[in-house]
Amino acid sequence: MRIREIYETVRGRGLVRSQRQFSQEYFGMAANYAADTGFSRCSAAALLNLYRKLHEIGLADLKAMVGQHLLDVEAGNCGSATRA
Repeated sequence: MRIREIYETVRGRGLVRSQRQFSQEYFGMAANYAADTGFSRCSAAALLNLYRKLHEIGLADLKAMVGQHLLDVEAGNCGSATRA
């Protein structure tokens, strides 16, 4: 599952209304972060913030997917995200 799909799932569950809110509350970044970077180019720092937020609110299914994506980024196996 890609980060965009995680956003869509969180949005579908009614936890966020917009990419701006997701950027601030889940990525821990500026409101324009998702729009400016695109979901496919999230930094490792943003992914770590997302992982922590998903843990905090108890979304273990999505947290596991972000965790795997973060491991791929750190290992250099994911061309779609950038390192922090």
